Amino acid sequence: MNCIDRPSSPQVVSRPERKTGRLQQWDDSRGYGWVEMGKHRIFVHIKEFEPRRRRPMDGDEIEFAVGLDLQGRTCARQVHLVRSGGKVSIGRWSSLLLLLVLPVSAGCQIPGAPFWIVPSGMAVSSVVAWAMYRADKHRAESHRWRIPESRLHFWEFWGGWPGGFLAQAWFRHKTRKSTFQVLFWLIVAIHQLIAFAWIMRDHWEVWRQGVGRLFSE
Repeated sequence: MNCIDRPSSPQVVSRPERKTGRLQQWDDSRGYGWVEMGKHRIFVHIKEFEPRRRRPMDGDEIEFAVGLDLQGRTCARQVHLVRSGGKVSIGRWSSLLLLLVLPVSAGCQIPGAPFWIVPSGMAVSSVVAWAMYRADKHRAESHRWRIPESRLHFWEFWGGWPGGFLAQAWFRHKTRKSTFQVLFWLIVAIHQLIAFAWIMRDHWEVWRQGVGRLFSE
């Protein structure tokens, strides 16, 4: 599918207007996909990409000119990779804040420990987890040896799951692998349950004593 410039008018041919969009349903084996531009999708072929360091991937943001193929159909041409990966939506930030309520609250209630010790530890582990997601994403793009998933989960387990949660959205990485997601959310659930149990520890004791008296009568 070869594209040609679409002139701005029949009389005057100007430099094609540049637009931006995001790659969708990219088939790397066949070298084509679609670019999402508002409510419309435009065909894009690998031959239209300008010289680049890596192959295009789903979710990449691209800049392009609108052209026509030999059959008069709209397509993207003179395509340039703007930035790989995605962004962290407001909804994801909101979800993270909700998920942090229990762990941070529990961490602030540890006897004899500064209130900031647990949040600080989670922040450090999250930075490490973010960096490892970033490195693994770049290795995947350049077809190099990957970082073991167990290492990503290790840092998530030791408090770095917030960094992993954000990195998955920002780099569009590991979001479609179901086995990875199951383990990731299991780690998050474990942190939530431990935090909840710690916050409610005094209430558990009252409940246990009440149940004990009930059965002793």
